[in-house]
Parts: sequence; C-alpha cells; structure tokens
Amino acid sequence: MKKVCLIIGAGAGIGGSVGAKFAANGYHAALCRRSDAEGLQKLVDGIESSGGTASGHMLNAVEAGAIEKLVEEVEQIGPIEVVLFNLGAQIGNRSLESTALKTFELGWQMA
Repeated sequence: MKKVCLIIGAGAGIGGSVGAKFAANGYHAALCRRSDAEGLQKLVDGIESSGGTASGHMLNAVEAGAIEKLVEEVEQIGPIEVVLFNLGAQIGNRSLESTALKTFELGWQMA
C-alpha cells in the first residue's frame, strides 16, 4: 500500500501545491475541498500527469461525521502518514468592518 498525504482544504494555492510536492516524493495525495469539483479534478489530473498519484474528495468539514467518513475512505488507499488541515473561510478583499459575522463563525466551526 502507498503512504498517503491527506490534504483537507486543497485549493489552487497552498493545499494543491503541498499535495503536488508530496505526490512527487512518492505519496498518494488525497485532496479534499468543499466546492469546485472541476477545480479539484484539475489538481488531481495535474499531479497524475506529472507521474504522481492523487484522488479528489468533496468534503464539507463542518458536517457531522464527514471527517471520520473521509478518513475511512482514504485509508482504503493506504496508511495516512501526513495530514494538512488547510481550511479557512475566505473573507475576500474586504475590510474587517465590512466582513459578515457569519464568515468569522464559519472559520471557527472549521477549526
């Protein structure tokens, strides 16, 4: 079985880049994100076209039992040796005063 790097919050920035780096070093990159299945598939395809292995998993991390279900699924690939918890609620290009309280609450729920 291949060792696995699980990345929760695999976007086009840090999460996706870390996944690609681990895949280039012999890990299977299990990439997870809440939205944009097409973008997730592009990350997986990019890793695989470079000779690595990866899988994409859609995940709502604040949903009860979602993380546990994900871990069970990913462990079928191999033992999880690395986990990157890279979640965050995106505030966008707004000032602190104009950011909705709900955005901050979502960030705390994911932590």
